[in-house]
Amino acid sequence: MNITLDLLGPFAETVFMAHTAAGLVPLALSEVKELPRRGLPEQFRTPLSMVFAGPAELLLAEGNYFLDHPQLGRLELYLWPISTPQPPRQIELGKQCYQVSLS
Repeated sequence: MNITLDLLGPFAETVFMAHTAAGLVPLALSEVKELPRRGLPEQFRTPLSMVFAGPAELLLAEGNYFLDHPQLGRLELYLWPISTPQPPRQIELGKQCYQVSLS
């Protein structure tokens, strides 16, 4: 599956279930945006940044996770924890945030 802004944009604010050592963990896709191409040849996809928000009481380690979504199916993404996001991201206080970058 080619992950693009057009594919993921409609699923902002929806929940993905991450498969973790602690069991299934809900992660809400709070932001998805394209990054600058910076001279990237046209045959490569436009880089993307995604931010997910999860439960405050559980910090996932950086690494690959399978994320299931009812409409998208299963995605394997590399997530890493980030500090509290800067505006304009609107994420409920107390949530643990994770970022994914695809290039």
